[in-house]
Amino acid sequence: MHQQSTPAGTSAARGTGAASTTRKNGVAGKPLRILLVEDSPLLRGRLENMISQHAAFKVTGLAAAEAEAIEKLDSVAYDVIVVDVELRPGSGIGVIRQARARNKDHKDGGHVWIIVLTNYDLPTVRERCMQAGADHFLDKMREIDQLIPILLGIAGRKP
Repeated sequence: MHQQSTPAGTSAARGTGAASTTRKNGVAGKPLRILLVEDSPLLRGRLENMISQHAAFKVTGLAAAEAEAIEKLDSVAYDVIVVDVELRPGSGIGVIRQARARNKDHKDGGHVWIIVLTNYDLPTVRERCMQAGADHFLDKMREIDQLIPILLGIAGRKP
């Protein structure tokens, strides 16, 4: 099982099948808006295609670098951020920290979900991501198949 944290003020259960049924946008039936941060064009395209095959999701923003992702935090609508740790240039951990800082006092009280998807599945990297505010941490090579069930859980739908 993956180490997952519960941000302060959030009482939702975590895990593949037990995510919150309350969505940030608060409207049932509307797609879950996803900001995808990945520096590999090949993998970014694969992830966008995988996510876009589900009517429950809509990729609303793409970024390849930390600065670009931080800019998107203020310019696109999103409920979930899927972020890589190693970005060229920059770090996904910086994106996580900025997202948490920007959304800690969100007007509608909604929680922005952050899913780390990385090749660096090391305990120290995992811990740094979770301390920065990530909700889920997945290894790209071994656990990418868990992304859609987690997103479905967040969207309030059964996988």
